[in-house]
Amino acid sequence: MTWSILYVFISICAAALTAIATPICRRLSWQLNFLDNPLGEMHKKHRRATPLLGGPAMAAGWLLTILSGVFVVFVFRSHLPEALANQIPGIHSVQQLLCVISGGGIALATMGLIDDRAPMGPFIKLAFQMLICGAVAMYPKVRITLFIESPVATWLLTVCWFMFIINAFNFFDNMDGLASGVAVIAAGLFTVVAGSRQQFFVAALGAATAGAALGFYLYNHHPASIFMGDSGSHFLGYLLAVIGSLTMFYNPESSPTPAPLLIPLLVLAVPIFDVFAVVLIRHRSGKPIYCGDHNHISHRFVQMGADQETAVFLVHLLTLAIGLGAVTLLWLDARGVIVVFIQTVAVLLLVSILHRSGNGARANTPVPSVETSSADDDEPIQ
Repeated sequence: MTWSILYVFISICAAALTAIATPICRRLSWQLNFLDNPLGEMHKKHRRATPLLGGPAMAAGWLLTILSGVFVVFVFRSHLPEALANQIPGIHSVQQLLCVISGGGIALATMGLIDDRAPMGPFIKLAFQMLICGAVAMYPKVRITLFIESPVATWLLTVCWFMFIINAFNFFDNMDGLASGVAVIAAGLFTVVAGSRQQFFVAALGAATAGAALGFYLYNHHPASIFMGDSGSHFLGYLLAVIGSLTMFYNPESSPTPAPLLIPLLVLAVPIFDVFAVVLIRHRSGKPIYCGDHNHISHRFVQMGADQETAVFLVHLLTLAIGLGAVTLLWLDARGVIVVFIQTVAVLLLVSILHRSGNGARANTPVPSVETSSADDDEPIQ
């Protein structure tokens, strides 16, 4: 049994468990009246009340996969393939790390769930995010170092990375299937990188995350029968941030340049680009950044004339194209790295120019109504 087969199996298990949990959570949403009601905010355009417990469904699928894996390893260790049995001491060594990561994910998903029920306001959410991310980053093995030796500086860098990706992903959950699909691609790419570095634990986390997002996507693609809400976007954003910080992108013995350190930024380039573009547009319009609108990259594809499914598919293709280029940084020399970065910038500039020209040509054309995801309320920490 090769490790790649194991990662695929983990993804399938997580997808299956999440696919089972999602209809259950959808049913509970109706029973508990845990719904995102249409036009509850002016910029929301979905036409019907939609269940809002996608976050717990993904968290359940992810946790059950991880716990099942731990159970199998320790209960059936004598029946495991030799390659996997040899890793049991290593699994023991990451038990505490796994508890820290899982605890942070559950805490953020719970916080998002509370906010989905009764919005707590951007600054209160920001404070809770900082508290949870700060607590997780206190664990040394989660730290982003970037060759920095100061524990305070690395703690601050890690907290800022976690909070930025969580909020970027929360911003990005603005159309059916958009955020869940991007999570599948990003987590899958992180799994490939971690697996190539023989980081079995990190690759397993990435595979479980990709599978959980995929299982939810089956119900979240257009027309979505359930939304992930703040709970789901916080959970997925957090896991992607953590996996991005744990993966060993740069190895002095095998990496021609330090450029692989930037792989997480490129894998998540589209959500990051979307955040900066939306904030810039709102600033130029004199609007607070927490006021929702339809200036996200997905909305602008719709304004250019694409239907919602096509707009989401285009964003997924952009994420995959840039992300695949990012993975090649593991082996490229300086000249190849320059080509990848020029290519990435060119792609994002092309999209920006198309949006600008396309939207300008349609300035006097009514914007088509789209059925958007629940997190289209876009608070800065939403």
